[in-house]
Amino acid sequence: MATRIPTLTTDLFTRGRSGLFEHRGLLATFVGAFCFASQSILVKLLKDEVPVIELVCFRYFIQGVCSVVCGIWSGMQISIQSKREAMLLMIRTSAGLVGVALLYYAMFNMSVGLVITIALGSPVFVGIFAWIFIKEPFLCRDIILVIINLAGIVLIAQPPFLFKSETLDSSKKTELMAIVAAVSTMFLTAIVFISIRLLGLINCSVSKIVFYYSVSGSIFPAILGLAMQDWVLPACGRPRYFIVSIGILNFMHQTLISYGLTTAKKSYFVSIVNSSMVPLTIILEILILGEIPNWISLLGVGLVIGSALGVVSREGALITAKLMTGDQQEDGRVQEQEEDNEQFRSQNSPAASTDAD
Repeated sequence: MATRIPTLTTDLFTRGRSGLFEHRGLLATFVGAFCFASQSILVKLLKDEVPVIELVCFRYFIQGVCSVVCGIWSGMQISIQSKREAMLLMIRTSAGLVGVALLYYAMFNMSVGLVITIALGSPVFVGIFAWIFIKEPFLCRDIILVIINLAGIVLIAQPPFLFKSETLDSSKKTELMAIVAAVSTMFLTAIVFISIRLLGLINCSVSKIVFYYSVSGSIFPAILGLAMQDWVLPACGRPRYFIVSIGILNFMHQTLISYGLTTAKKSYFVSIVNSSMVPLTIILEILILGEIPNWISLLGVGLVIGSALGVVSREGALITAKLMTGDQQEDGRVQEQEEDNEQFRSQNSPAASTDAD
């Protein structure tokens, strides 16, 4: 009896360790979502201390340093192979930079959790751009998901012409401008997804995409900030620590999500776990900033997340159907091969030769 307890403990520890290793991709994705939620709260805390353009520049500079170090270690190739690749890299970089700047502006002027929720709806509109540019099918289910997503955004925004309890004062105007910025980020993120998908079709590596994105994000915002004379030296102490933390947390988020996508058995599970950044952000916002969204906004959050998960489930169903079709075709080919072999053996057996004679 004395030796049984250590054996049970060892078995439980071994099973737990093997389970964690098997689901390491999903665990990394959850940690990455927490990193993104944390850096979003830090962005909000820097609202009155660092301009948006400068914050974007510092974020990409730190992310670029981390990317270059990892790229040198892995032997990254940065030469551009064609004009099409250069054009797609420019589209991905431009849409990404403008989208992040608008995202930070929206975070400065409204609830961070609601901003993240709106931005998370981008997969719904990826289908529209994929239908336009890549000629992928856009079905009735996709239209319903778009309508649900837009209804959720309306509930989050609560415009005064629909909600009589809201008044169009200066703070509401600022919040509506932040909503417009967040929706613009959602569309720009959808364009980013399509450009990355097209870059993948011409065998452009992920490290090259991140490298050019980070370098451009370090240069162009700095030039724009200097031209607009909207550049200040961050104060010592908390602002500088927060800026460095934002860059590192964002790099960790991208790295962990990429690791999750490469190690998880099904990529749409990664998308579902990654959506946990919304409740994580709302919880951190309540605990640190003391901002609690009303029940109408939470209903809108549910609709937006539901539409995004609907897209994920649709993609998962399509992948499963393709795998099943491939397995059935493979089984059919194996069965045909077995029948041909059986026919060949029957024709060349001694009994078959006697009957033929």
